[in-house]
Order: sequence, then C-alpha cells, then structure tokens
Amino acid sequence: MTEQSPNLTESSQWKAMEDFSAGIDTNRLPQTDALTGQSISITCSDGGCLRFQFDADRTVTWQAHGFEWDGTGRDSYDGVAIGEGAYWVDLNLAERAKESITAVFHPEMGWALIIHSIIHEADFDTETRVTQTFHPGYVGEKRSATLPTETRDLIGKRTLFRYSVNHLYEHIYLSSRRFVWHNLVGEQRGHAAAELATTWKLEDGLYVFTWREEIIPVGTVFVFDYARGRSTGKFIGLSSDGRIQNDRGGAEIIEFGYSNYGEHQEPV
Repeated sequence: MTEQSPNLTESSQWKAMEDFSAGIDTNRLPQTDALTGQSISITCSDGGCLRFQFDADRTVTWQAHGFEWDGTGRDSYDGVAIGEGAYWVDLNLAERAKESITAVFHPEMGWALIIHSIIHEADFDTETRVTQTFHPGYVGEKRSATLPTETRDLIGKRTLFRYSVNHLYEHIYLSSRRFVWHNLVGEQRGHAAAELATTWKLEDGLYVFTWREEIIPVGTVFVFDYARGRSTGKFIGLSSDGRIQNDRGGAEIIEFGYSNYGEHQEPV
C-alpha cells in the first residue's frame, strides 16, 4: 500500500496568517516574571535610546528617542527568559498596532538588539509589506559589551522546527538575504517559499532570525538557541480580513543537515 500524496488541488490556495498560526506557540518557552520591578535602559550604537520600566501586571512603561519610530507608551509585553541570563521582550503597542518593538538583551553581559517591525499600508513601495529595522546596543553602562552583529553563520544549515504535533517546518538557509521554509506537517503542508531574511548573532549558538514574506503580509522575529534546541519568537501581520495579529510562536529545534557551498561557490 502506497502513502497517499497530499491533495494539492485543494490545498494550493495560499494560506492566510490565521490558517497556520493557531497552536504554533505550543512548544514555546514559558513566560517569565523575572523582569517585574526592573528598569532597563538600552543605548544603541546608532544613537537611539530605549527605556523600560516593567510593572507587576505584565505591562511595561517605555520611552524611545533617537529613532525614526520615537514614542512613549504603557503596553502589555511578552517576556521570556532565553539562553543563559538573557531575555526576549515583545511589546503589543495599543496606540500603534501596525508596529511592534522587540528587544533581546542580556543585563549582565550588557548586549542588546532592538527590532522594530511595521506593517505598511496596501499601497506599500517596499520589497515586502512588513519591514524591519535593527538596532544593536548596550544595556545600562556596560559599554565594553560585545554587540550583536549580522552574521552568515546559518548559511548552509538545514533545520527542523517542531512548533507542535500539528506544525513541523523545515528551514534551508541559502544566503545572507534568503532562506526557504517548507511545511512538512500543518495547514501549509506541501507549501514552500524563499523569503527575505536577516540573521544577527547574539552569542555563540544564539541568534536573532527574522524573515519578511512576499506573498502574504507577514513578518517574524525569532531567537534561535541552537545550544539548547529551542526557538522563541512571534509572527506579525494581517489576517485575511485585515485584522492585525501579533502572535507568539516557539519550537523545538532539530538540526537536520548542512550544505557546504564553499566547495563550489559561496552564496551572497
């Protein structure tokens, strides 16, 4: 008896964000309350400054100046402990719903990376409808910290991400600008695409990886912890009826293979 192939005539219509996002945080690391009561200040190498005051009701008062997206607010946040002593913080901006601020930082070692994501209007003139800017910086006065940098470390890797029993994706990292995702289990089974991507190295084995999809209005920000086999992140984008979604995601990381391009021709 042969295994039946998926019915691509029924599944060939491209899925919207709400079709694949339900349950994609099943294998995510838990929330943390470790930041409650703390004040964190991040000074970026491009001159911007972002300050957080974390409150007991899982809200944060924030101030950003020196960026194109300056502002202040008091919003709910998603906080997760990652790596060894580092944190993931993602803000749900009530007054600026088409934007998000994500900060990954290590208070003791002193490094930080801020990612600003924005969903553009329907007449956008950018490569993708969701775009992102990246701002490495220092926590507090720790100006001797080694700052995050863009990296080519993932090029050639193949990795599986198991978000839940109903979500299994393969990633193939092609170059400094592109990767392929391929759905093996889930609503997008049989679908794959090469998307624009950016990778930053935080520490050995710890990366921020983002991508911006060209077919549907979705962008992502994830931390990949290869040393511990976990990913933590989020999807930001629009549902099929235009609703803004900022959905949590997280997976078990399974290293799957490697392509040695260096034997032939290095990718861009």
